[in-house]
Amino acid sequence: MKKKSHLIFLFTAVILLFTACVKDTDFDQSDDILLTPAIVLDFLFFNLGSENFTDIGVNNLVVSDTTFFDLLIEDFTIDNLIKADFYFKNTNSFSIQLNTQYQFLDENNDVYYEIIIPVNSGSLSNPVITEHIEIIEEGTIVNLTKADKVVVNVIAPSSLDNLDGILNLQSKTIYYLSLEQ
Repeated sequence: MKKKSHLIFLFTAVILLFTACVKDTDFDQSDDILLTPAIVLDFLFFNLGSENFTDIGVNNLVVSDTTFFDLLIEDFTIDNLIKADFYFKNTNSFSIQLNTQYQFLDENNDVYYEIIIPVNSGSLSNPVITEHIEIIEEGTIVNLTKADKVVVNVIAPSSLDNLDGILNLQSKTIYYLSLEQ
């Protein structure tokens, strides 16, 4: 009896399998494929000590560095970039607030996008973390694709000659692309 019920079940399953409704496959839909990958990359990082500021003099309270990158000026990126997220994490053990400035420039040093982040003061025994997320979307993303370098300025409001500390920056970026067939 048990064998008969298994056989009837199997027979019914096979019949349902062959009589099930199947919609025809429309291969024209392959033209409607849209891929939206997200690319996560490390962006900038540094450690600045008080000696980096004292080397530049009492009247000049800015440490500056330029990083070249050509990812954003490639035709592929210009045509497909729809959004970019920048994440900045500053750890400050200086007892004064600092400002970090990120200027995205083209080869003529024209500024196309700028980010300014105030970095909270800390202490050697209790460094303070300041985090910032900058989201660049459709309205201004075209400005970012005109830049082939970024200039980072760390600005101190007063001399750091007698202050000990370290400013650590870690940053990442996520580029969102839209690829249509």
